[in-house]
Amino acid sequence: MTPQEKLRSWFLLNQRDLPFRKKKQAYSIWVSEVMLQQTRVAAMLPLYENFMSRFPTVADLARSSEEEVLSAWKGLGYYTRARNLRKAAIYVEQNFNGSFPKDLNEVLKVPGIGPYTARAILSIAYDLKHAVLDGNVKRVLARLFIYEKNILGAGADKDLQSLADNFLYEDFPGDHNQAMMELGATICLPENPKCLLCPLQSDCKGLSENLLDRIPLRTKEDKKLSLIGHFIWLEKGEEILLIKEKKPRFLKGMYVLPYYFEGKLPSEEYRSSELIQDLANRKSLIKLPRSFSHTITHHKFQFWIHKEVLSEKESDQLVSAMREEMDCKWVKKENLENEFPSSLASKVKKIILSD
Repeated sequence: MTPQEKLRSWFLLNQRDLPFRKKKQAYSIWVSEVMLQQTRVAAMLPLYENFMSRFPTVADLARSSEEEVLSAWKGLGYYTRARNLRKAAIYVEQNFNGSFPKDLNEVLKVPGIGPYTARAILSIAYDLKHAVLDGNVKRVLARLFIYEKNILGAGADKDLQSLADNFLYEDFPGDHNQAMMELGATICLPENPKCLLCPLQSDCKGLSENLLDRIPLRTKEDKKLSLIGHFIWLEKGEEILLIKEKKPRFLKGMYVLPYYFEGKLPSEEYRSSELIQDLANRKSLIKLPRSFSHTITHHKFQFWIHKEVLSEKESDQLVSAMREEMDCKWVKKENLENEFPSSLASKVKKIILSD
C-alpha cells in the first residue's frame, strides 16, 4: 500500500465521530471550519450544534441580523469570524443563489475565507483536488519529509503547500485532507507523538532519523500589548446602559458596556471618544475594588469597573446627549450576556454581583 492508502484506511477506521462529518455538505463544513479557527473541537461542538439549529441553511444565516449571529456565537470568541460568516452567507446567497461555489478563485472572494478554509470546503464537500495546510498538517508534513526550516518563517507556507500538493491522494482528496488533520490532532502531537500508533511510521523520515524532538521548528515572537482598561456600569433600576460606537478598536458592531483605556496608548485608534471620556470623568462613579484580566489576540488587558446608579432624570439626560454620536440602549441585567455576547460581559457581571 502507498502511504496515502495507509493513511486513508487508518482514517476510515479511527476518525472521530463529529457532526459535521456526517454529510458532505458545504455549508456545515464551512461553519465548522470557521468555528475551529482558534477553538478546540471539544469546546466548539455544543456551540456548533446550537448554531446549526438556529441557522440550518445559508439562506437562514443570510437573513439573520448581526446581533442574532453574535448571540449564537457567544462562547467562541474572536467575533470577527461571526460577522464575516454572516457577510459571506449574504454574498453566497446573492451571487450563487445560496450554493457554495466550486471554483477556488471564486471561493477566495467570499468574505472571511482564506486559502485553508477554501481548500478544506472544496475538497471535503466536493472531492476537488486541493490539499489543505493548517497547523496540524504542517507538523505532519515537516516530520514526514524532514522539513527543517522554521514553519512560521517566510516562504515556509509555500514550501509546505508544495509538499501537501504532491502528497495529496487525488482519488480521495476529502478523506486525505481530513486524515492529515486527524493524524496531527490525535497521533502526530507537538510533544510525545504516538508513533507506535501512526499508520505512516514506516514512511516517516523524521522518525527514522530520530529528529522528532526538533521538528517542526517553530519560532515566533509572541509580543502582547499590555493595557489597563475600564468598564463603566451605569445602572437605572433593573437596567444597565449599553452603547455601540461607530468605529471602536475592539468588539466592532456590538453593543457593549462603555469602556476606555488609560496611560500611553499604542495608537490613536485606542483612544476613546470625548463622550466616553466625559463619562469616565463623572465624579459620582465608584471604582470597584476588584479587577479582572482578559486576552484578545496580541493584547493582554487588566480591566477595572466603575459603577453608578442613576435616577430616571439623570439617565434620560445622559442618553439624550450620547445618542447624537452613538447608539445606546438600556437592557435588563439578566439579559446582559445575550445583549453583549462576549465573555467580558460575564466577567464584569461576576464582579458586580460580588460587590
